[in-house]
Amino acid sequence: MLQGVIIWTPMLAADNLIAAKHQEAIFFDSRVIHYWDPDRIAGGLLSKTLKLKAPIAWDVYLLYPPDQNRDSDLPPSPGFWMHQLDEEPALFLDPLRLIHTVEIMIEGVEHE
Repeated sequence: MLQGVIIWTPMLAADNLIAAKHQEAIFFDSRVIHYWDPDRIAGGLLSKTLKLKAPIAWDVYLLYPPDQNRDSDLPPSPGFWMHQLDEEPALFLDPLRLIHTVEIMIEGVEHE
């Protein structure tokens, strides 16, 4: 089953818990869990995992296989990821490529 996690964190002046709750209502799906991370802890840890230049990972899209190992102090490395940051240009968000990769991952799991 496909599952998602959205972590809302304050990076822009308008980012706050009220705005995050509003966005959560817009992005509602029973398979998605939403978290509010006011201290940017997840973003800092993800930045280390992804080896970003930026100290905080935000506007990143991570795909994990269902059997992903999670036995580390840092978040695991994703099977695939994209971003909207000043980072690796080849991984800059391409929505069609992201959707295609999700479809391939789901198909692979369904055929196992």
